[in-house]
Amino acid sequence: MISYPLPRFEQQKSEVMQRYRILNGSGGFDTNHVARTAALVFGVPIVVAALNERYRAWFRSAHGVNDTQFERLQDFCSLANLSDVPFVVSNAQQEEYFAKSPVVAGDPKVAFFAGAPLRDPDGKRFGTLCLLDPRPRTMAPHELATLESFAGLLSGEICLRSAGRYAVQDLIDVEEDKCTLYDLAMTDPLTRALNRRAFFHFTEREVKRANRHGLDLSAMMMDIDHFKKINDIHGHAAGDEVLRTMIAAVLKAIRDEDLVGRLGGEEFALLLPETPPARAKILGDRLRHVIKSLTFVGEGGPFSISISIGISGLHKHDQDIVPVLERADKALYQAKRNGRDRTELAANISSVPGEKIALAAGG
Repeated sequence: MISYPLPRFEQQKSEVMQRYRILNGSGGFDTNHVARTAALVFGVPIVVAALNERYRAWFRSAHGVNDTQFERLQDFCSLANLSDVPFVVSNAQQEEYFAKSPVVAGDPKVAFFAGAPLRDPDGKRFGTLCLLDPRPRTMAPHELATLESFAGLLSGEICLRSAGRYAVQDLIDVEEDKCTLYDLAMTDPLTRALNRRAFFHFTEREVKRANRHGLDLSAMMMDIDHFKKINDIHGHAAGDEVLRTMIAAVLKAIRDEDLVGRLGGEEFALLLPETPPARAKILGDRLRHVIKSLTFVGEGGPFSISISIGISGLHKHDQDIVPVLERADKALYQAKRNGRDRTELAANISSVPGEKIALAAGG
């Protein structure tokens, strides 16, 4: 079903990320339970998954270290990233290659250092699962095999999460394309109001709802006074800016459920669900004052604008929006004849059966 208000990309993106938050992990995955289990199995105080930059930004698995130590140990463990097989360094403090490292010479004074490669399904290395202990020690062959199994499990977890992140991004891209196409199909590109076709689509739904439940409904036709003179004196660029700014002010002043459509040129229509004509007139007068307070600068210098408004309510015999808009359009003409910059109600104006909506000419 086509919905209104039109979907906005940030809202759709938020919904996708919430729906697939387990896969997405935009805030970073914390799988410290894997490191904690490895620490229990191997009897070591520190376990760190040392990852390359691509994964480190969003995935973390560590046990027995604070944030400062974690970053320092990432750098230390990266020294082992060239190893293609599980390895053991019984006492790093006695190894020249490691002895000068800050985490060996200082806190947490690493001595024992063992690790197993983390790999993607193609066998490419992207990190090392590291066991660390300030006490020197060795590992039996079966312990090394177990460490390699842990590394395989963690590798699978990381790769699954990585694939999920790409999948969620693909979904977000699709939603962005859908919102863009929906916007192009439904809105006027200059003012962002609904285009004529979309306006009539959504208003028909509101008319049916009002008739079904006996609700009030009002339509408002709105036209800029002397708009042709604005274009002639100040240029068409200024005229476009007038339309953009005016509708932005209108959208800011109305409710989310109210509909605004550009029906032609400088003429716009508003549909106000659950609103009697008397209340619609209050809104119309408020819109006139808001728009009259706007100032513009064109080729002829600074200028301001005024609008005329015609309003009609839904009658019991109205089966669609057309007769409502016709009465509002006649009330708009009456506002023009009565001196412009006015809001007129179509209380005593009846539509001619089958008559088409006549859009007021600029002026």
